[in-house]
Amino acid sequence: MARDQPITSYSDFLKALLSDRERFFEEVVEGVALRSKLRYAVVTIIVLAGFFGLVAGAYSGPAQAVSAGVKLPFLFFATFAVCFPAFFVVQVLVGSRLRLLQVAVLVFGALALTSVLLAAFVPITAFFLITGANYYFQHLLNIAIAGVAGLFGMYALHEGLSVVCEKRGVYPRKALTIMRAWALLFAFVGIQLAWSLRPFLGDRNQPFQVFGSYQGNFYAAIIYAVNKLMHGDEKPTPSPGRQDSIPRFRGFVIPPIDTVADSSHRRKRP
Repeated sequence: MARDQPITSYSDFLKALLSDRERFFEEVVEGVALRSKLRYAVVTIIVLAGFFGLVAGAYSGPAQAVSAGVKLPFLFFATFAVCFPAFFVVQVLVGSRLRLLQVAVLVFGALALTSVLLAAFVPITAFFLITGANYYFQHLLNIAIAGVAGLFGMYALHEGLSVVCEKRGVYPRKALTIMRAWALLFAFVGIQLAWSLRPFLGDRNQPFQVFGSYQGNFYAAIIYAVNKLMHGDEKPTPSPGRQDSIPRFRGFVIPPIDTVADSSHRRKRP
């Protein structure tokens, strides 16, 4: 049974996620304060995942930082929206007795834990940002951090379903195999959505843009970044074309100013 004092505050919610997840899952199974848990999880994702995105995007300036801080929580919610319906329906078909809200709270709890881990890695990201790590290193570092945090979040969800839910007879063992397959699906959908929402880190050599247009795919980009890092390249090569003599400030482009040399080659208007 759940403890006499249920999770009623945000601090209790965070403590349960970090050090007493069995208590969290027991209360979810018993239907205790589900809406407040869901609300706390959503707030955690918005604030902490957004914080990680903000720091990561700061590599390319304030505009990119704000953009990444908004897009990373949106990535979590969009991936959930795509993957959750199939997960819930299949769970019901194989005999799960968890209600829709209970399953949603479990999944959002895992995403909230992922967000907490992302925020915990912010000092590492900020350290390499301040000390001048190159673009490719920052790129791979942030992907690795997101991967580790995501794996731990899905592991926590699997742990809760296997240890607590199955013990109470509301979640069959065969559904755990489906949950593992769904976790892989969640990862692939998240990767594809992240590729569609790029850039998160941004490129200092290019003007700020909310959504980029790149060739290839996520996996090819990883191989390319590793290859560039191993060869000691510092940053992406600027796109070919006329180079501005006017300096840029991060993502903001200063339009070129007419000069005497430029005007001499222009046709005079009648």
